Amino acid sequence: MTDRPFILQVPPTQQRGPQNIAEFVARINPDAFRVLNEAELRRKVEEEKNGVGQDEDVDMESSPSDNEGEPADAKDIITAKHEMLRVIDQTRQTTLYALDFVSLLLSKENPGQAVTTFSPGLRELVGIGTLGATMLDAPTPLTQSRIPDNKLVTIGKRLMDLNKAADTALAASKRLQKEIAAETKYWSEVLAVRNDGWQTSRMPREPQTMGVKFGFNNAAPEFKAVSIAPMRRADNGSVLLDRSSIGHKSQRIQVRILEDGRIVGRSSLPSPVSADAPLQDRVKEMRDTIFAQELWHEINREARTLLNQGVHLEPSSITYTMDASTTVSIRLATLGEEEEGLDEQQEGPQDVMAESLNIALSLLLSHAHRMNELRRSEPGINKGPPRTYPILLPLISYHKYNQSIQTCLQTLSAHISVLRSASVDSSMTVKEPLLSSPPGAPAATSLYTILTRPPAVQFDITITPDSRIRILLKPTQLTGAAFSICCLPALHPGAQNPLATTCPPSTDDYDSLTQVVSYLQAAIPRALAAHYEAVLVVEATVNGGMLGDLPPSPSRWMPLIDGKGIVDPETMRFGIRFSFGRNPAKGGQLELGAQTDYVDGSRKRVRRNWIWPGAQSSLDSVAKHVLARGPPEE
Repeated sequence: MTDRPFILQVPPTQQRGPQNIAEFVARINPDAFRVLNEAELRRKVEEEKNGVGQDEDVDMESSPSDNEGEPADAKDIITAKHEMLRVIDQTRQTTLYALDFVSLLLSKENPGQAVTTFSPGLRELVGIGTLGATMLDAPTPLTQSRIPDNKLVTIGKRLMDLNKAADTALAASKRLQKEIAAETKYWSEVLAVRNDGWQTSRMPREPQTMGVKFGFNNAAPEFKAVSIAPMRRADNGSVLLDRSSIGHKSQRIQVRILEDGRIVGRSSLPSPVSADAPLQDRVKEMRDTIFAQELWHEINREARTLLNQGVHLEPSSITYTMDASTTVSIRLATLGEEEEGLDEQQEGPQDVMAESLNIALSLLLSHAHRMNELRRSEPGINKGPPRTYPILLPLISYHKYNQSIQTCLQTLSAHISVLRSASVDSSMTVKEPLLSSPPGAPAATSLYTILTRPPAVQFDITITPDSRIRILLKPTQLTGAAFSICCLPALHPGAQNPLATTCPPSTDDYDSLTQVVSYLQAAIPRALAAHYEAVLVVEATVNGGMLGDLPPSPSRWMPLIDGKGIVDPETMRFGIRFSFGRNPAKGGQLELGAQTDYVDGSRKRVRRNWIWPGAQSSLDSVAKHVLARGPPEE
């Protein structure tokens, strides 16, 4: 007994084609091959070569027996017909047998339905319900012997599946633990950044990615748009900051001081932050980088409007000429890239100044951010193109302001020094108020206020005790300083300042120091003339009518029309004339001159020029000596 399952299969039909070569030849009119011989074939070939007998129709397939019976085609048709009828009858019988078999099987379970398809012969032969399909499922001795083996195979298969499931679960557990550790590390770093004060949120176009905002709310639009960095998770759970928006290298602004083309000072550059540094340090590094990039962008924009102020645009830097030998250079440096030909660790004498300028640039950009915030809060704000930030201009104005103070101090000191060389009791007092800022103002605002509105500096100059002036140096945006001059009260009680009438200063401001110097050089001779005219009258009164060797006669002297000397009113030749200015023949040296014309003891006219510095006598003795003599009497 075999275990082959019970199959209802239609027996294969017989093929209609020839089964072998003999059958194939038999089907092709076998009588035609009997009349073929070698002689007949040779004759046919010769006739075809000679073109003879082509129209003759030789029936090679005819035979004496061809006319007997039916044609070969008719025989094949009859044979095919009989074959088809046989196959149809066989199929019908097979179908009936199958129908009877199925009906017999159904009669066991559902006799009512099976009776309708039962054939009468089968019903009379075997009867209803004599065969059931359940008998096919009855176990056999062979299958009974295989049951234990099948159970062992099933148990083994289940054990293998359980082991595989356990391995899969263990691998999944390891992956889950690794994923939990990575997620814990990632979110701990994100939380540390958030607790450090940085703003974190989901990326606008990547909601599945967290981002950190490292830029500034009041920055320029092109820098504000790239001030958010995606915080992607690495395989080990650490945070990877995407720096593609600002570049993969950190940058800073560096200020350098050059004297005659040689670097004498530069601001310091920090070392770049390593890739494995804490996330807070890397975010701060990105913030400093974008701040430096924005500062460089704004400096370039402003520099194009300050070309007439000594600012020059170089291919990789911006320079400002402070004086004939000193230049300030500003550049955007990449951290980690050493400057060729220079030792970055070498210290220069102007490093402090360069560092101060670098800090000032950063504070001025912060002040511009603050002004943007205040401007947006104002109603009816004009949303036009962004204005140029004042960053370089305040520094340039303040430098020119300081330069004006130093130049003014040196110039005025040189004038006082010349007067003192002639023993004139002249002096200068400088009063410079302390720099101050609004109380409670941020550092950036305080610096901007100091740079743009520094206090005015007072220079109080005493030419003679009665001739005193005050030069007030006031800061301006473009020229650095403007000047105003006023007359101060005389030191002697009841005396009047003669400059208020002989050389009154302008009520308008003086635009340059040159104009101030021109006024001062015009005021000094007039102040000296007024002083010695007053001395003549006072001493004549105090000495009881004696001044020097001759009897006093104050009416013999009078000031010149321009006020720069004292002469006799009759001849207008004798007396003393004062001058003050630069001598081109001596390289522009400042000189105080006194041209004297008097009569000596032998009644001879003496004319002499006195120049200070250089003259041995004092101006006071010279003036008194001349005024004690005067013109010859008639």
